[in-house]
Amino acid sequence: MIEFFSGLVAVLMWLPFSFLALVQGVYLNVFDRDVYLAQVSEPGIVFSFKQAELLGLNPREVFLNLLDELKPGYLRVIAYWDRIESEKDRYNFSELDFQLIEAEKRKIKTTLVVGEKVPRWPECHYPNWFSGLDSQAEKQKQTTEYLELLINRYENTLGLELWQLENEPFLDFGECPKVDTDFFKQKLSLLKGLSSKPVMVTASGELDSWLRAFVYGDQIGFSIYRRFFVSLPKFRFGLDYPLPPRFYKIKSEFFRIFFKKPVMVTEFQLEPWLQKTLKDASLEDQFKELSFEKFGRQVDYAQKTGIKRIYFWGSEWWWYLKQNNHPEFLDYVRKNIFLL
Repeated sequence: MIEFFSGLVAVLMWLPFSFLALVQGVYLNVFDRDVYLAQVSEPGIVFSFKQAELLGLNPREVFLNLLDELKPGYLRVIAYWDRIESEKDRYNFSELDFQLIEAEKRKIKTTLVVGEKVPRWPECHYPNWFSGLDSQAEKQKQTTEYLELLINRYENTLGLELWQLENEPFLDFGECPKVDTDFFKQKLSLLKGLSSKPVMVTASGELDSWLRAFVYGDQIGFSIYRRFFVSLPKFRFGLDYPLPPRFYKIKSEFFRIFFKKPVMVTEFQLEPWLQKTLKDASLEDQFKELSFEKFGRQVDYAQKTGIKRIYFWGSEWWWYLKQNNHPEFLDYVRKNIFLL
């Protein structure tokens, strides 16, 4: 029930913050164009080994190519439990070790997403053996043991700037158990007890009030997805959220001033969202949802939010397009976001 009310409050916030954002946007456009058209000063990328593989790519090669071509100062990588502990009590950290070592070599500040719910569908990436555990108590015990192992392994990684505990933990999305706030607080307490690094908690930019994220997190991240979908029995169609770009800045400043905690965008959508996987969709279908022209408008929207740090979502897709004779998307990101 609390998730419903949080979503309702979030939608009710659209009107006042959008009005203030429009007023501020008009003022800046007229009187301070340099601020209105400012670049994102701390751009970063999100990278998923799973997504790269889903697109038929070699994730290690793509990862290195993206780091060297875009030279991001900030990186967000993901600990997938089903890949780290595919067999109970047998661990494989090679993927995460590789990403963190290569990022450290390049002096990139890295955020590591840990927990049960992490980015990319189905959101909760449990190993196969997890569902066979006898009780909820045993599942929670295994979860905390896995989390403790991750924290102890990576706490002293030089390039690790932030932990992110769960991904939008209070949003009902994905194939995940019902939100358990008490267990989330237990995991948060464990993480803070074992690590001196700040812990980020994230929320949906459009469908969450952000209040719980600000209460629990040392730093707060939120996503920006420009599109949402209405599904009816016979068809499905997409619409853009009716939110001006500086809506997110006004809302984040309101909370930041009250809680005195840093805020950033942890996912800004720069890939199409389809009913099927990108690998199974034709390029024509992909471009219907996110053409090159729309892609450019998305980047422009991100820059007009006025938010200092933004992690862009879709880096694997940009490289996939480059491999399929459409390098213009990656080139646009490189020139207009990373200024290279």
